[in-house]
Amino acid sequence: MSIIDALTTRNAHPRVQSPGPSASELDKILSAGLRAPDHGHLRPWRFVTVTNDARQRLGDLFAETLLLSNPETPQAQVDKARAAPLRAPLIIAGLLKYQDHPKIPRVEQVAAVSAALYGMSLAADALGYGCVWRTGTYAREPLVISALGGAPADEVIGFLYIGTRAGDAKPLPEVSSAEYVSQF
Repeated sequence: MSIIDALTTRNAHPRVQSPGPSASELDKILSAGLRAPDHGHLRPWRFVTVTNDARQRLGDLFAETLLLSNPETPQAQVDKARAAPLRAPLIIAGLLKYQDHPKIPRVEQVAAVSAALYGMSLAADALGYGCVWRTGTYAREPLVISALGGAPADEVIGFLYIGTRAGDAKPLPEVSSAEYVSQF
């Protein structure tokens, strides 16, 4: 797949199943992310892979944070939160490890982590895997961030759910650049 094809045909694929990427494929996916634009070479990212039984532990954390925020949460919602990480054989959590810098504001560091996650999603797609980027309230929960090795000032920019595609992806509508681009 050419780079142009990868960029112009990429589509989120939320329905995935086992198997996930092999160790060598995961290394390629992670390496693609590490090539993201990074002003000042701060490397403001940390990536955490979640596989096997760790997915259940992450689901338990999701359920726990849901109940901490609202002890009256219906059991069906708690069960859904607990099962969420089981939807993919591999999850990559991308954390922002913000570094105070006089020339590189937080927004640029968030953009660097976002670009890294996008590069990983493109690599997963190019390797034939389905991938979807998820965030949600769990990405902002201190308990989840801490469990992933983050500090209080860190945040999860996104969770990539990666695995073998199950079913067809939703078709994407054609988008004309003329709708979003003007000349100065």
